[in-house]
Amino acid sequence: MILFALIAAVAMEPAIQTTGLLDATPETYQAPAVRPFEPPSDFGREEAQGDAATDRHRHPLTAPVEVDAYVGNYEVSPTDAEIAYDQGVAQAQIDADARSGPLDGRWRVTSSDGQPLLSLALTDLGGGRMIEGAWRRLDLPAGTDQGGPAGPAFKSGDIAVIPLSGGELHLRPAARGWTGDLIQNGRARPVTVSRAG
Repeated sequence: MILFALIAAVAMEPAIQTTGLLDATPETYQAPAVRPFEPPSDFGREEAQGDAATDRHRHPLTAPVEVDAYVGNYEVSPTDAEIAYDQGVAQAQIDADARSGPLDGRWRVTSSDGQPLLSLALTDLGGGRMIEGAWRRLDLPAGTDQGGPAGPAFKSGDIAVIPLSGGELHLRPAARGWTGDLIQNGRARPVTVSRAG
């Protein structure tokens, strides 16, 4: 009897797997075009030019340093390897930001009178790829939380349409951020979208 139950479960497995698929980003992960900072093979072993004989160690502190008097002169100077690593990481971040689309990041949606309505976090990989993310309402009483998925978004001319559960955001680029309408229950409400933070 148990054998028949196992055979039936195995026979139904493909149907179970195919019915549970989500309609989300169809892209699978691929290594980024601009890889994170990778040091060359001689990283950290090359001789510093001009300051190889300097003393990296500072004299010990003999008294506390006040915040107003802080100039950083008692800290250990970073090595050339540390400086090169920090510059490589910063450049990788700049390159990733340059590849992102204009809607990538965290946004705050406010009404025409400045009242915060939504917090929006979007992933815009640029290059015409899918824009998606999540939203959370900010105009509810404390202790109440409502949110959901945002997208997948699409463009209609110069207007970005971002579906939300229970509505849509229709956005146009503005001087600082985006402007447009929050459409809920068939009513359009003018909104401004600016960077959160």
